[in-house]
Amino acid sequence: MTVTVGIAFDFEPAAIARFAAVSPDLRLRVAEGTDQGAIDALASSDLDGLVGRTLPSDRTKAPRLRWLQVLSAGVEHLLGDGSRWPAEIALTNARGAYATSIAQYTIAAILRVAERMDRRREQQVTGRWPDGPEDDLLGEPIRGQTLVIVGYGGIGREIGRLAAAHGMRVIAVKANPGVRVDDGFRLPGTGDPDGSIPELIVGIEALAEVVSEADFLSITLPLTPRSRGAVGREALAAMRGHAWLINTGRGPVVDEAALAETLAGNRIGGAVLDVFGEEPLPPSSPFWRLPNVVITPHVSGASSRELSALVAENLRRFVAGEPLLNRVDPERGY
Repeated sequence: MTVTVGIAFDFEPAAIARFAAVSPDLRLRVAEGTDQGAIDALASSDLDGLVGRTLPSDRTKAPRLRWLQVLSAGVEHLLGDGSRWPAEIALTNARGAYATSIAQYTIAAILRVAERMDRRREQQVTGRWPDGPEDDLLGEPIRGQTLVIVGYGGIGREIGRLAAAHGMRVIAVKANPGVRVDDGFRLPGTGDPDGSIPELIVGIEALAEVVSEADFLSITLPLTPRSRGAVGREALAAMRGHAWLINTGRGPVVDEAALAETLAGNRIGGAVLDVFGEEPLPPSSPFWRLPNVVITPHVSGASSRELSALVAENLRRFVAGEPLLNRVDPERGY
């Protein structure tokens, strides 16, 4: 039986060819664009699955639709308004597909701080070799330092793996600390599927306790009603004076007003921020003017190679009637 799946994403031609090859029973329909109009144009009586950002505006035009694969780890754009997700449509996300690139970004941020790269660049601009010892140009070993990872899913686990390889002590914070095993998508040899890397795994309610041990705090939480504002004033106040915060999850997971005040008062070392509550970040944001902040425009999840691998595997499973990877629980929001 032929299965029809629509694609509303700018995959490379090689990726589309890879998708088409997963099964002779798969028929692909590729949209001209990725917006809602392009998705709506895919809706038809024979559409079984969809790879894109959201559902067709009029689902009655796609009565057979029973699967949506989104291209982001977060699904708050689908579940955040409180409406119920249709039970007949399986929702899968891209958890783990951006793990290697975001983990690389996070470790690069940690090394940038530890090696004082910004200060070294400032020194280079002067065009002068230091006359004597320049202690503020010396790097600080990260081996033995503590990294607290808030959100220990596919991304957090790959960050943990790389941090452990650098000799860092890892503490993980996750919604359900009793579940150590990760059955989501990951590339072979990456991540921490059995949850053995962290010295300690705690629930979100214990965040303020463990954050006081952090030299670096990495945030990779998805945005849900429970996680919104999870890194608030209490957690920020508990951070060490030299500690740095790195956010690659979602901006609203952090109380941004409290973070700006904390940074302006130099009560922590600084922050590397790739995500914000409002994007693009408006010129009026205080983060632009804080010298202890590094801003990047939501670019940490840059690679699409892993994404195409996930989509290819889920297409194969969908056609074969096997359980899909990264099935989202609409009640939990991830």
